[in-house]
Amino acid sequence: MTNRVRRPSSWVGAAPLAAAPALALLAACAPDPVRWDDARLRRARIPPVEAVALANASADSILFAALDAAPVLPAALPADPRGQPCPGSLRVAAGRGAERVAVWWSLRTDRTAALLASRSTDGGATWDGPAPVDTLDRGDTACERPAPSVAVDTLNGFVHVAYSLVAPEGKGVFYAHRMDPRAPFEIPQVIVYGDRPAATSVASAGDRVVVAYEDPNTGGRPFISLALSRTAGHTWDERVEASDGGGSMAAEHPLVRVDRTGALRLGWVERAAPRELTTLDDARTATEARPIGVVVREGRIVRER
Repeated sequence: MTNRVRRPSSWVGAAPLAAAPALALLAACAPDPVRWDDARLRRARIPPVEAVALANASADSILFAALDAAPVLPAALPADPRGQPCPGSLRVAAGRGAERVAVWWSLRTDRTAALLASRSTDGGATWDGPAPVDTLDRGDTACERPAPSVAVDTLNGFVHVAYSLVAPEGKGVFYAHRMDPRAPFEIPQVIVYGDRPAATSVASAGDRVVVAYEDPNTGGRPFISLALSRTAGHTWDERVEASDGGGSMAAEHPLVRVDRTGALRLGWVERAAPRELTTLDDARTATEARPIGVVVREGRIVRER
């Protein structure tokens, strides 16, 4: 199956770039859908190390620990029918019981990539045949791209995927979901258009779905934004700037969690200076701006529609 028509996520996410300033002004007038408890904001320093790659690994470890989370590792890897999975792009999420869902970038001969997903019902020992999530990538960066993110909702079983690619209509952050393992993924939706590749994180609890992403329109100093859905990922009408976009620190590599009460935990990596990036998962693209700490912010989703 090949996705042919990309469905707009909302009038905000699908707006032409020329309308972005006006939409940003309207969004600024709306009540903030997240109430942050900044008395609980925490910063953890990363131990100094010589290699940037080790510093990134240390940041990941602190980030997951701060959010009481851990990467889910499969017992065996799903098979890529093309035999060309992009190194470092595999992400796995746990669902109910022994359910696992994996997503990854599969390299094509023209240096574009297809986003694929596979499901396991035995803890990752065996996997279903891969299903396409998004096949419309037009970027020619091969595997030099951020890894996708995936979450499986333990309340309703929905699979949620967020990612960054070059779509036919433009670059940006996109989202797709599947409501039933026997069904295909629904047509991808636009979270935000922007020129810069962006790392993402997705979390869900029933009707509430949250995508955290490096805003792709921030130039040299990244900051973290959130997109909120109250309709299990069917519409995305709310955006929140979550880190200090006007500060002196670059905020990257988000990790988000949400529970059924609407409690929200968001973490990201701080850097002392902006980086010029091709991809966000490969430290070799950094201009010597090393991660210096992890920030964790807690809040609650409010203002139910």
